[in-house]
Amino acid sequence: MNNAAPRQLTFRAVVLAIVLAVILSAANAYLGLFAGLTIATAIPAAVISMGVLRLLGGGTILENNIVQTGASAGSSIAAGVIFTIPALVIMGYWPDFKYWWVLGIAGLGGLLGVLFSVPLRRSMIVEDPLPFPEGKAAAEVLKAGENPGPGLKILALSAVIGAGVKVAAASGMRLIPDTWAQSAYLGSSKVTAFIGTNLSPALLGVGYIVGLNVGIVVLSGAILSWHIAIPLYQAFFVNTDPALAAQIATASSAEAAFAIWGAKIRYLASARC
Repeated sequence: MNNAAPRQLTFRAVVLAIVLAVILSAANAYLGLFAGLTIATAIPAAVISMGVLRLLGGGTILENNIVQTGASAGSSIAAGVIFTIPALVIMGYWPDFKYWWVLGIAGLGGLLGVLFSVPLRRSMIVEDPLPFPEGKAAAEVLKAGENPGPGLKILALSAVIGAGVKVAAASGMRLIPDTWAQSAYLGSSKVTAFIGTNLSPALLGVGYIVGLNVGIVVLSGAILSWHIAIPLYQAFFVNTDPALAAQIATASSAEAAFAIWGAKIRYLASARC
């Protein structure tokens, strides 16, 4: 009878957790800067962990849990960095991103998170447990991880499709546009109606993951900022900041000049034809 304890904190689990943390953190940082929100990486990390450890000779549920915990923790630190550090550049406090300062801040933030999780564990998990939907979902994935093959195939196919569309888009080979937009005048008036969307697999995936409720909140925030807050500020409060007003005036003049030159070029081209 074998009473040996199941493998948990193994060397290969730590190495795989670090590798997945680097990859998923980079992906989450890009997605957060691009879409304005990040997603949970514990579930894809768990699926990849089960597949990789099975190829390496099999892994226990505890070993897979170590991998997905490390990978998801790295992504959480990346999310904290991209939503705070750029503010130093926007405010003009930093002229650019300082690598070692960012590394130090991220490392101290991760260390504080670990230290605070120790005293908070009893109140948040033991005495009055919180829902923790991501953790519960990852736990169910690990429990049902007897056959991770279908999940890995879906992840691989999604990655290939997303990479293909990104390479073909305007930011790559320019075979397809990055955005789709359409505008038209409303009746005989000069009021212009505009509709557009970003043709991005990343945004499509984020929208599917966060669901309808969060999507409505994001859309409401965009409408509030672009169609209400910014026009009101432009109409009544922009003169309170002379530097900003001067920049807006300069940008508006440049846009008008480009529009005039564009019209002249189109007219000359049509005349020559």
